[in-house]
Amino acid sequence: CLDPRCAKFDQKSKFGYVQWLSRSPGPVQWLSRKTSPCQQGRLLFFLPEKIQDAKIVNYLVKVENPLPGYDIGLVCSERSKMFYPHIDNVKLFTFNDEDLNYFDTIKSVLFMDKIRSKNYDAIVDLNTEFCAATTMLAFELEAPLKIGFDSIVNRKIFTITLARKENTFLESYFSRILNLLGVKL
Repeated sequence: CLDPRCAKFDQKSKFGYVQWLSRSPGPVQWLSRKTSPCQQGRLLFFLPEKIQDAKIVNYLVKVENPLPGYDIGLVCSERSKMFYPHIDNVKLFTFNDEDLNYFDTIKSVLFMDKIRSKNYDAIVDLNTEFCAATTMLAFELEAPLKIGFDSIVNRKIFTITLARKENTFLESYFSRILNLLGVKL
């Protein structure tokens, strides 16, 4: 097993895991239910704050019909929750202004502990622009795979960052993210 939280993870696996981290980005096969002997894939998506991105993200995370075989979690602010009307089928974590500190990062220990308890395998930040709350949340959470859009800060926090080009449709980035996760549609 390549998951460091797994009881079957040993020194030999650790060497393979380090090699896996240093390889070029490709599909992450161990997230799929069929290849992981330990557990099904657990994916945490940070939902965008912008309504333009939310329209596309609704398709990506399939909140009306979640990805079969995956435990999906979503994080968004109370303000952006209205952009995602069909979120009854997934675990939703919302934060409000009272959960944020002066720097707009999450200060609520209770909120952090609720998310940590799920032990997500992958974290995907779908905010195309820097968002202090979700970026620092990704920093605080431990997951073997973290995917986000490129920024100076995100390069230090995320395992894979995607450079956003002005003339490229967001759908192409989101389909690449699904490919990196090993999700087949």
